[in-house]
Formats: sequence, structure tokens, C-alpha cells
Amino acid sequence: MKISKKILAILLAVTLALSIFAVSASAAGTPTGTEAMTVTITTDNETYEAEAAVQVRVTIACNYNVPSFRFPIMFDSEVYEIPTIIGLKAYNTCASAGTINANTTNGADFIPDAYDSSAFGCVLVQWTASVANGAVGCLNNEAGELAFTFELKTKSSAVGKTGTIFIPAESNLFYYQAIQDPTDATSFYYLNAETCSMTFVEANAMVVGEQVGLVPNEDYGTPAIVDEENRRVYGFAQGIASTSEIKEYVKATGGAVLRPAGTQYGYGTGTKLNLAIDGVTVKSYDLIIFGDVDGDAVCDINDLPYILSFTAGSTICDDPVILFAGDLTNDGLIDVDDLSVFLLATNGSIVVDQTNPY
Repeated sequence: MKISKKILAILLAVTLALSIFAVSASAAGTPTGTEAMTVTITTDNETYEAEAAVQVRVTIACNYNVPSFRFPIMFDSEVYEIPTIIGLKAYNTCASAGTINANTTNGADFIPDAYDSSAFGCVLVQWTASVANGAVGCLNNEAGELAFTFELKTKSSAVGKTGTIFIPAESNLFYYQAIQDPTDATSFYYLNAETCSMTFVEANAMVVGEQVGLVPNEDYGTPAIVDEENRRVYGFAQGIASTSEIKEYVKATGGAVLRPAGTQYGYGTGTKLNLAIDGVTVKSYDLIIFGDVDGDAVCDINDLPYILSFTAGSTICDDPVILFAGDLTNDGLIDVDDLSVFLLATNGSIVVDQTNPY
């Protein structure tokens, strides 16, 4: 676990500060056996819009003299991100009797091994007591007091998601330091996870707003159908040939940009309708043209070799998108019944209804 040079410097400063006291006792402090701390995280709201500032409030309750503390505060990186300025601010004893700082540059280094660092961000906050008039300005308030606040930011792609902000109990970065008598440096002593009970209360907040997704483009009155559960879209006219035509049928919501990615043969079955925010794809749908299994957007003779191969069992159709497009009888298979419908469509006897082919 990497610790920044700044943090090491602060630790040295604390050591030097404690060394200035006159020695008035010959033994270190003694734990009472009941030392306990509760750290509670809250946010200024329960719901936020996308790209909104989230004030994270941290309250500490403890029943012993705390000369320093350090907490890695983790959050779901799918929902939150660290803004350019987090606005770290100390309150109460933390403001009047010590110095607080935060390390946000190497967040992954402060995440315990038990967590997937790609799924979380982290802000490491540290406070050290100052020395005034021969005494350490310790934190000690059993009722609890607001210790500090800082800001996170909700992501533009987080609409509809709930994110957690928490302190991981598995961390090995906690300080277990105490001092019996703030005026006596020799009464300084150490605790550990077994001798000091530490309880952490997490916060949860939801990002609200227009959900990222696809909807029929009412501006053109098109009959596109969006199957949100299976992430499929159908109802397009056969022969659709460009991204601009696709956008006449569906449009993106939630601040996303629609970026279709066609097949090797065009914009038919298998085309990916990708939704991107800030250049990153956050959601994707499959475009379906019923009867089209080769991806060229037309139900025609070019699809026949594939249909015959599936029907004869020479090829197993293990692609759910192709299966959905080629199953014209809605029985879960591409078989002779579908071949019959397909042949009628290719000779012009029928037209495959793209909104309901059954």
C-alpha cells in the first residue's frame, strides 16, 4: 500500500509536536478497554441530478482522546467521480484544533484488496491535532460532531442509479492512536482493531433525471418498438441504409448520443445502437429486421442459405439476435415453418410485418 510523501511528512510533524512536551511521567498511557469510535457518513440530499455536486458530511463520535485520524472514503465510480476541487472543510474540533488534508491523486492505492479498484474511487482524508499552550487539541465527543465535509460529483451516465459512499472496515490505513492526558506527551498510546471498536455508517444517494435509453422518434411518426428488457429495437423499414435513417425511427434520451454501428453488410439485423455519453458507450441495443439474418437490412434471397442451413441443422443458430429475426412463427426455432414464411416473402406473396411478423 503506497503512502504519499505528504502524509509521511505530516506524521513526522506530529511526532515532532509531541516531543516538545515536558516529560512529567515515566509511563505511556493505558487503554481503558472501552475505547470506541463511530464514523457516520451522510449527504446533503438523498437524490441528485446528473453532474450535480454532492456534499459528503462525516461525523465522528468517540469516547477517548484522538490526536489524529485517517479514513479512506470509497464510492461507486459508476455513480460518482472526484471533481477538480473537492472543497474539503473541517468543522468543530477538527477546525479549531488541528489540520486536515485529503489525497485524491492515488485513490486506487487506498482501496483494500477485497474490492475491485476499477469499480470504486477513493478519497483519503487525514487529520492531525495541533499543539497549543502545551496541550494536544484532541477530538473527544461521545455524542458525535461534524468533523469535515467534501464534495463528489454525480456522473452524467448515472441517471437511475444509486451509489454508496462508505469507509471500508477492511482498510489497514486507520490510525489507532490515543493520548491519556493531552498535556502529557508520555501518555500517548496505541490501540488496534481488537482493542478499539470502530463502527462505520455508510450513505446512499440516487441520481434522478431522464433515463439513458432509446425511444421512438415521434418527430417522424415512425413505428419503431423498443424492447427495453431485451435491449432490442424493431419496426424499421426494410432496406434502411444509413445512420440518419435509423435516427428517424429512434432517438436517445438522458443526454446520450446515438451512435449506430452496422454489420459488415449494412444496417440490418445485428446493428448495434450504441448510446454514448462523453464519448463512452453506456448502453447498447440490437437492431432487428425480421427475415433478415445476414445483416443487410433486407429479407431476400441472400438470406436463404442461412435459413436452409439452420433448418437442416447444418448450422446451429446460437445468436439470440439472429434467432429472433429469423423466427417468423414465434416458436423459438428457425425451422421449416419459418422457411415457408420466408419463401412467401421472397417471392412477393407476402410482406413481413416489421412491427409484428407473427
